Amino acid sequence: MKEDDGTGPPNRELYALLHLSPEASDEEIRRAYRQWAQVYHPDKYQAPHMKEIATENFQRICEAYEILSDENKRQIYDIYGMEGLNSGLELGPKLNKVEEIKEQLEKLKRMKEQQKMSALFLPKGSIVANLSLPQFLDGDGIMRGMAMASAVQSQLSKSSALSLSGNLGVEENSGAGAASAVFRHQIASDSTIEFMGSVGLGSLIGVQMTRQLSLHSTATLGIAKSFHDGSINLSNVWTRQLSETASGNIELLLGQQSSIGVGWQKKDQNTSAAGEFGTNSFGISARYTRRFSSKSHGRIAGRIGSAALEVEVGGGRKVSDFSTVRMLYTIGIRGIFWRFELHRGGQKLLIPILLSRDLNPVLATGAFVVPTSIYFILKKFVFKPYYLKREKQKALENMERTATQVQEARKAAAKAQQLLENVANRKRNKQQETGGLVITKAIYGNHKALKKGDELRETNDELASQVLDVTLPLNFLVNDSGQLKLHDGVKKSGIMGFCDPCPGEPKKLHVEYTYHGERYEVAVDDYEELIIPQIAHRV
Repeated sequence: MKEDDGTGPPNRELYALLHLSPEASDEEIRRAYRQWAQVYHPDKYQAPHMKEIATENFQRICEAYEILSDENKRQIYDIYGMEGLNSGLELGPKLNKVEEIKEQLEKLKRMKEQQKMSALFLPKGSIVANLSLPQFLDGDGIMRGMAMASAVQSQLSKSSALSLSGNLGVEENSGAGAASAVFRHQIASDSTIEFMGSVGLGSLIGVQMTRQLSLHSTATLGIAKSFHDGSINLSNVWTRQLSETASGNIELLLGQQSSIGVGWQKKDQNTSAAGEFGTNSFGISARYTRRFSSKSHGRIAGRIGSAALEVEVGGGRKVSDFSTVRMLYTIGIRGIFWRFELHRGGQKLLIPILLSRDLNPVLATGAFVVPTSIYFILKKFVFKPYYLKREKQKALENMERTATQVQEARKAAAKAQQLLENVANRKRNKQQETGGLVITKAIYGNHKALKKGDELRETNDELASQVLDVTLPLNFLVNDSGQLKLHDGVKKSGIMGFCDPCPGEPKKLHVEYTYHGERYEVAVDDYEELIIPQIAHRV
């Protein structure tokens, strides 16, 4: 069984198949299995083709029941899905807690990733070109300085890696550079050691060790000797996972420039925030990033201290699967800046432009308003039409690529519905006689296709191919009390008699029903809970 590749909670297909909540009890799992077995057991059918359909679906039901009724297997499935169950990991009887199972699976995952990375190079690099408009107007040229950095990492073995890096900086008539090497070795599942050396500006040699103290805490201890002034520097970093989305760290440095630093980071699906305080320059910095869509984000940051006082605002947009562009506006005691960034893979191009060293209010306002206005104009009349055209083309290509998969899924759903038909019709007739809940129409599929409403016709192949009639399976799922519930966080394409008619596209379920002679209508997202009947759905 394949897990969902789209957005939303993972590892829920088996719950959808048995029509269960992810929090279902053991008794509810047994009851659901018996209910589905009564419909799909092969011994209930005499005709060869019906027996074949029943056998195929009964195997799916048995597999789901076997996993969800086993405590250890269910815990693994909830965390890592079928991949975790098929990974070859053997769990001993002592592994009874979710944390213990998760830790073992993390180790296995790291091992597999290391095997894949073996003998591969991971290049990273950045180019920073500092430009100055005041300098250019004074006739001294626009280039204020330039810096380049490059690094490459090679996985030498499953537990060892070597990283080589170099950087070069030029400003006016002076320049400097350095080259460094870091050898990292995994000495245990929770410990690594690193040996590092650098020549050039700030030449040094050092070693540091990192150890995971607990499931949520990590400590790093390092010592380095500088060849520039002969000093010995000690470092100690403590990192603690504060919650699922937040972590904090404390950094202590002892040497020529001793300091204490405290940091905090929080990141979830749509936002990220970070804050830092350091005694080295007595500064505080904060950063907040908000994702507005899968392609665009905004950012605001601030720094205050003995050497800095500035505010930065801006945003970025993803222009391809591997490339992102950003524009940031900074105003502070150093002057007014624009900064353009291009990120592609592990490479970065950064272009800070100094507009003015003086905090002129008119220039400061214009430097913010003009590029912002240009961006929104271009977005409306250039970027948006282009992306809509490209998204439509990608959707058509995706339909062509998944056509065979969707066709097979539709056939499997039709077979599953065929065996549900008798029971579903019997339930529907009983509800009609008592004035109960009757599903008159239910369509599941691409939310854009469902918006077309009455335009959706069998003759419109493009729209019809992206939706599925699920009236029959929903009538089957109506309970004896005349109610229907689809559980929160469970992708609806996994429900028996459903399928995914448009892989990779956002989906909705549109339901029309009657209850006590009244008409009702409701539409819900793919992972959204549905409970009917409800007064709010009345037409």
